[in-house]
Amino acid sequence: MDGLSRWAFVLHIGVFVLWLPICVLDYASMKDRSFFWKGFSQGKPKWVIPSIKLLGLFFALHFLLFLIETHAASPQINNGQYVLNNHGQILKVITQREYLHLKGAELRLFATGWMSFYFVSLAYWWFPRPARASSNNERSQRLSLG
Repeated sequence: MDGLSRWAFVLHIGVFVLWLPICVLDYASMKDRSFFWKGFSQGKPKWVIPSIKLLGLFFALHFLLFLIETHAASPQINNGQYVLNNHGQILKVITQREYLHLKGAELRLFATGWMSFYFVSLAYWWFPRPARASSNNERSQRLSLG
């Protein structure tokens, strides 16, 4: 995980690169609390929303397990010792085996988060989005005037 930090950063930024246009394009629709379960699902296969929910649950489970295992701290190597570090405060000295286990859990946490967020953006961009009613009205007005 330590050697992957640059790529992890790129994957984190990629989520925002794909989500910001979604937020801009559907800002008005997102004000409706049911957008992601009703508006988002329009024009998409029936399996998309259950898959999003399942991946979100999978991510939440890994997040919760990671918090419990690490006591909400980060496994690190500090002065040659394997420790759980919480913002500069050493909570516990751990063994190399525990360190490797927790680093694996950290990688799984990031991987499930990326799967969850990238899948939502993939579903948004891959499947056709229904035309907005306001844009259809504007087009019909332009055609009748032209």
